[in-house]
Amino acid sequence: MKNDPVQSALARLDEIPLRTPEGRKEMAKALAAKSNLVVAKAARLVGDAQWTELTDDLVAAFDRFVKRGAEADKGCAATMAVARALFNMDYDEPDLYLSGMRHVQMEPTYGGSVDTAAELRAVCAMGLANTRYPGKLRAFVDLLVDREWQARAGAARALATAGSEAALLLLRFKALTGDRDPEVIADCFSGLLSAEGADAVLFVSSFATSRGKEIREVAILALGASRRADAIEWMKQRFGEIADAETRKCILLSLATARTDAAIEFLIDVIRNGSSMASQLAVAAMEINRGDRTIQGRVEEAVRLRG
Repeated sequence: MKNDPVQSALARLDEIPLRTPEGRKEMAKALAAKSNLVVAKAARLVGDAQWTELTDDLVAAFDRFVKRGAEADKGCAATMAVARALFNMDYDEPDLYLSGMRHVQMEPTYGGSVDTAAELRAVCAMGLANTRYPGKLRAFVDLLVDREWQARAGAARALATAGSEAALLLLRFKALTGDRDPEVIADCFSGLLSAEGADAVLFVSSFATSRGKEIREVAILALGASRRADAIEWMKQRFGEIADAETRKCILLSLATARTDAAIEFLIDVIRNGSSMASQLAVAAMEINRGDRTIQGRVEEAVRLRG
């Protein structure tokens, strides 16, 4: 059986000696290949190795595949890998990222078509956030109203990375005006909690008490993911104030995800001393930490002591 040239080229990439003159020549040749799969793997290897000497080759590959679109780069495999590699290597020229943020690649799918470049736009937004490009916030605003939720979520993450007062106000505005996909608002909450601290806890907790179920849950989970002591205390207090089983379940899961000492102590106390229903919910929430033998041992001991 004749060997597949693409598979052979992919296998040879693993044999290229990294960060050597000879290896650089071979990797540059791989980045100039026609196959998007070969270029994608080469880009991943270069990015992981922080091989900055190949930056120009990565940029050239990106430009080539963006121009040819789906004809040459099905699923944006090459452009995505190159953008991630350059981002990991702290590449800070804005033009490439701006080009990626504008790229839309419609590809046929069963019953219609799909834009395979949505995640690429998100990755390029993160890259742009780390540049000194003066118009970055305008570019992020455009992406906040993108048709695809992955791109809008990427814009939210990029705004959090930018971290300026204007960027954070845009995140608050997006959270207040809402989005049809809760994942986007979840990224707004996470970014604000990371950048603003205590002020954001007050802001996000307001969504955890007065909004629809989906937004209420993403707010609660974001508070736990922040692992902030004040966010943990807010959830502990809130748990005792409400009777809604779904919200209580979400709070316990968020605390289990946080895995701070205060959160774990609270969950263990609920298992041992809470109502029968609350105890069962806490045990179920702690399943997320089953891989931690210490935590699992404490859960089992609390169940045994409860009898």
